[in-house]
Amino acid sequence: MKNKSHQQLNTAKLENQLAAKFNFCLTATVLAILIWFNLSAKAEDLGIQTYTDSKTNSETKSIYKTEVFLRGGQTNLVRKTKIKAEVVQITIQRFYHDGILVGDYVSMKDSSGFTTEAGTPYSVSFEFWSSKDIRSAVIGTKDGQILDAFSCTNGLFFPCETLMINKANGITKDLSKLLSPTHVTNTTPEKFGKEVEEFIQKHKDK
Repeated sequence: MKNKSHQQLNTAKLENQLAAKFNFCLTATVLAILIWFNLSAKAEDLGIQTYTDSKTNSETKSIYKTEVFLRGGQTNLVRKTKIKAEVVQITIQRFYHDGILVGDYVSMKDSSGFTTEAGTPYSVSFEFWSSKDIRSAVIGTKDGQILDAFSCTNGLFFPCETLMINKANGITKDLSKLLSPTHVTNTTPEKFGKEVEEFIQKHKDK
């Protein structure tokens, strides 16, 4: 009896973990679509503060540029770039949430890569185009809610609009309920079709 109860707990735990991963991936996908339709937005239009500082090393003839992005007064992205002879040597972009370093993306002339910080209460994922170019970065909770997001243009990340993040979370919440296996199984095709139409009407003009 104890073994059966223990097995049920493990099964429930696994289902919760899979549901959280599904929600996070679903929200990230929705957000990536929204980012694609909003690529022309600029930081000053999104309620994002930016600070830039540049220093020159006369001996090496190198320029060190630091860009800091803040959402709601909190730093969420720091980009450091080394330039020599007008050519970018290396760019390091670090992602933060609530004062915690979540991950970073490092790019050089012929290579790039990202790392995520272990032991943080947040998850970070990077999305790529089919060409393998970086597309976006998303920071979320372990249960699948998106906390912050960044679009990427020519290898440079920029914070997304807060409204867009809220919109992605709202769409995903409704969509995950609509597509849950239990709901799909217990709903007639006619009712499900009506719910799909209602979902589209609810979110198409937001």
